[in-house]
Amino acid sequence: MMIVNYIKVAFRHLLKNKLPTSLNIIGLTVGLASIMTLGFGVYSYYDADSFIEKKEELYTLKTVLANGDEIDQTTYPLLGEIIHTSPDVAAATHIQGWNWPWLKVENKELQKNTKYVDTSFFKVFTLPLKYGNPKTALQGKYEIVISDEVSKQLFGDLNPIGQNITLDDSLNVTIQGVFKSLNPYSSLKFEVLLPTALLESTSDFKQGANWYNSFSYNYIRLKKDTDINKLEGDIWEIVMRNYESTKGLERIALASFLNYREDYNPTVDTIIKGSIATIVFVLIIVIINLLNLNTSVIYNRKKELAVRKIVGSGKRSLIAQFCIENAMLVFTSLIIAGILFIQVLLPAMNTIYGSRFGSIHFDLTSDYPIVILYVLSGILITVIVGIIPILNIISMPIILSLKGKSQNTNKSFFVRNTFITIQFALAIVFICVALVLKNQIQYMNNVPLGYNPEGVSIVKLNLDYKDKEAANSRIAVALEELKNNPYVQSFSTTEVIPTSYRYNYNNFYDPVSKVELGIRKGHAGQGYAETFGISLIEGRDFDELRDASESKSVIINRKAMESFGWSSIANKKVVEKGGKEETYNVIGLLEDFHYQDMQNDIEPILHYYGGKRGLGYNNSYLSIKITPGKEDLVINNLKGAFDDIASRHEFNYEPMNARVSSQYKLLNGILNTVNYVAFITIIITCMGMFGLISLNARKRVKEIGIRKVLGAGTGTITYLLSKQFIKLVLLSCVIAFPIAWYVMDSWLQNFAYRIDIKWWMFAASGLIALSITAITVGFRSIKAASANPIKSLRND
Repeated sequence: MMIVNYIKVAFRHLLKNKLPTSLNIIGLTVGLASIMTLGFGVYSYYDADSFIEKKEELYTLKTVLANGDEIDQTTYPLLGEIIHTSPDVAAATHIQGWNWPWLKVENKELQKNTKYVDTSFFKVFTLPLKYGNPKTALQGKYEIVISDEVSKQLFGDLNPIGQNITLDDSLNVTIQGVFKSLNPYSSLKFEVLLPTALLESTSDFKQGANWYNSFSYNYIRLKKDTDINKLEGDIWEIVMRNYESTKGLERIALASFLNYREDYNPTVDTIIKGSIATIVFVLIIVIINLLNLNTSVIYNRKKELAVRKIVGSGKRSLIAQFCIENAMLVFTSLIIAGILFIQVLLPAMNTIYGSRFGSIHFDLTSDYPIVILYVLSGILITVIVGIIPILNIISMPIILSLKGKSQNTNKSFFVRNTFITIQFALAIVFICVALVLKNQIQYMNNVPLGYNPEGVSIVKLNLDYKDKEAANSRIAVALEELKNNPYVQSFSTTEVIPTSYRYNYNNFYDPVSKVELGIRKGHAGQGYAETFGISLIEGRDFDELRDASESKSVIINRKAMESFGWSSIANKKVVEKGGKEETYNVIGLLEDFHYQDMQNDIEPILHYYGGKRGLGYNNSYLSIKITPGKEDLVINNLKGAFDDIASRHEFNYEPMNARVSSQYKLLNGILNTVNYVAFITIIITCMGMFGLISLNARKRVKEIGIRKVLGAGTGTITYLLSKQFIKLVLLSCVIAFPIAWYVMDSWLQNFAYRIDIKWWMFAASGLIALSITAITVGFRSIKAASANPIKSLRND
C-alpha cells in the first residue's frame, strides 16, 4: 500500500508541475532515443562476430611493401605452402572472391555474394550451421553452403540438405549446409560458399593463381603459444624460394583478426569510437540536465519535505518518494524513446550507413541483451537523479526548510555551474566538428576534378545476358545508333570510369632507365577521354581503326610520366612484369584527374586498349556524353534496345554527377549525425539552464523585488540574472576550442585534400552557443524581472 501511495503522490506532483515534467520528458526522450540508436549500432558491431570462437588465435596475411604500405592480399599458392611446412598452423583457408554465379532451382533464380573457401574453412571459422554438419560440409568439389535467407528464397521453410542447385545454367552442386544469415557488420561477408577446388578447375583462375599475382585473401588459425616472429620468418623463406620477384617487398606479416575490421576499413573504427564517445557525452548531459531540473523543482518543495519530516517520514521514505517520481519520468521517456528509435532513428541510421556497411534491424528475440542494458541504464539514471538532489534538502534543519532558506548555497551553485560548463563545452565541440566537417565536404565537392561529369550518363553493360552472342549483336546495333544520334556528343565502353577504378596494380618498368613503378591499371577505349572531358596533353587517343595494333598500346597520366622521370612520352615504352613480360607503346598522355575521391591522392594510372566499343570482355560501362536537355530521349531509346535482350538484370543508368556526389554519402551521413547530436545537446543543455535560471529567480525573488522598488529596471534585472550563465558559456568556449581543434586536425590528416581550420569556425560556434543561451536565459530573466515586486515582498 505504501508503494501505491508513493505512486499516487508522484503522479499528482508530476501533473501539477507540467512545465518541469514536460521539459524532463522531452530532454530524456530525445537523449535516450539517441543513446539507443547509437548504442544499438555499437552493440550490433561488437556482437556481429560473436559466433567466431577464440578470435585471438586467428590471423590474416598481409603483404608489407618496402615503402611501408600494406596490402591485404598475397599470391594464391602461398597459403598452401605455409600449411604444408609449418607445424604451428592448426587450420587455414582462403576466402576468395571471383564471381557470383546465378543459383537456379526450378523456376527460381537469384545471385548472391559468393566466396570460394578451402575444405578447412569450418576449422578456421566456427560458423554455426542451422542445417548440415560443419565437419563434412564443403569437403567435395561439387558442394555448396548457403545462408538461411538464400535457403528460404529457394526452398521456403524446408530443410534443403541434399537438394541440388544449378550454377549459371551449367553446373549442379549439392547443398551440404545452411548457416544463419550474417550480421551486416560482421567481418565475414558472404551468402554463398563454394569450394576453392571448383574455382581452381577454371582456366582463367589457374592462369592468374601463380607466384606473381597477389589477389588472395588468407586466414590462419594458429596453435597456442605460436612464436609470431619466427613464423613470419619462415613465411618469408617460402616467399624467397617461390616468388618470381621480391623487389619492393619487405615481408609477409601476420595481422591479428581481432583488428581485422578496423584495419580493413578505418572509417568503421572512427564511427564506432565516435559513437561510444557520443553515447557517454549525451548520457552525461541527460543526467546533468535532469539533476538541474530536479534541483529547481525540489527547492519549491522544501516546506512540503519539512512537514513530512515533522509527521514522521524518514530519509528512506523521502528518497523512495523521489526515486519513484523520477522512475515514472525516466521509464515513460524510455518507452517513448524506444518507439522513436525503432520507427524513426534506426531507419534513418540505415539510410546513412546502410549502403556502405549494410542495414541492421532490431529483433527482440535476439537483441534482448541490449534491452536489458537500457532498462538497467534507466534504473541507474533514476537512482542518480532521484537521490543526489534530495540529499542536501533532507539533511537541512527543519526550521530552515520551513522558512524556505538554503545552506551550502555557494557549494551547490559551484557544482551546478560546473555541470552547465561541461554541457556547453560538449555542445560547442559538436558545433565546431559540424562546421569543420561541412566545410571539408564543400571543399572536396568544389575541387576541380580534372574531368567534366556534366551531361555524362553511365550505363552498366554486364546484365548477365542469357544469349551473349545475340546480346553482342543487338548492343552493336544500339551503339551504331548512338554514333548517328545528333544528341550524342561522344561515348565509350570501358572497364573503368572515374569513381570506379578497381584496386588492380602491377609493376611496370622503363626498358631504358630500368625505373620500376607499381601502377594502377584498367581498360579503356576510343572516346574515353573525350566523353569525360579529360585533357589529352600529348600523343593520341585509342583508335578503333587500328584495332589490331592497339593491343600493344597504353595511355598513362601525368603522374605516371613524372614518376618514371620522363619529360615527354615520345618514343616511350613500358614493360609489364609477371609471367611473359609484355612491352607496350605509350601513345597518349592524360592530364591528372581525380579518378577517386578527395580523401586519396592522384596516383600513376595506366590504361590498356579495351577493344572496339561494344560488349567486350574488358567493357563494364557505357559512358555517354549527351546534349543537355536530351538525356531522357537518348536514354529511353537505349533502354528500348536493352529491353529486347534477355538478361537477368534490368537496364539501369546513373548520371555521372550522382556517382561523384555518392562518394561523399558516408561523410554527409556523418555530418547529419553530428548536426543532430549537436542540436540535441544544445536543446537538453538549454532545458537544464532554463531550470537553473528559474531556480535562481525563485531564490532571489525578494532581492529582485527590493531592487525594483529602489528603481532597477527590467534590463538591469535581466542582466543581473543572465550574466553568470553568459560567463559560463564563455568559459565553455575556452575549454571546447582546443579540444575541437585537436580532434578535427587529427581527423583531417586522413585526407589528401583538406581545408585549413579557420578561426571563424570557432568564433561561429561560440556565437551560436551564446545566442541560444541569451534567448533561453533572457526569456526567463525578463519574466522574473517583470514580476510585481509587491507580490515578491508580501511575506515581509
